[in-house]
Amino acid sequence: HGADYGKCPSKKETYYGYKVHALITLEGYIASFEITPASTDDHEGLRDLAAHWSNITILADKGYIGKNMGQEMQEKNICLFALKRSNSKENWPKSVRQLIFKLRRRVETVFSQLSGQLNAERVLAKSFQGLCTRLVNKVLAYNLCIALNSIFGETCEIGKIKKLIF
Repeated sequence: HGADYGKCPSKKETYYGYKVHALITLEGYIASFEITPASTDDHEGLRDLAAHWSNITILADKGYIGKNMGQEMQEKNICLFALKRSNSKENWPKSVRQLIFKLRRRVETVFSQLSGQLNAERVLAKSFQGLCTRLVNKVLAYNLCIALNSIFGETCEIGKIKKLIF
């Protein structure tokens, strides 16, 4: 149901399946996510996510850059700060780039925890509905771990679920 081939430029590999686009809060919670076929442009995933939000700021990686995308998000009252490529003529000031990079590390940590601790990259679902159900369960488990650590005052780093209170 929609799975196809896509490329991951950062890993320099081609894969078969789906991509997950997610909105993650500064506290490390997964607020929303979208599943798209692997070949789908990242802009489409962002459009789908943004359809349910307004008055937020999104810090995105290089897959979401583009003047048209920024303007489109502005029309929806969404402020999009996407990291620009290093050879970009119009780059953010160094302090802004550093801030985006620092906050984006939290996003990378969340995805690392989902794949490393909750095995979200290989859910072995037999149908698209099964894939969605398993991913929703993994996201729920992840958010619950973060919430429990917060409730019980566990002072582990944001997004780290290895050090659970129980």
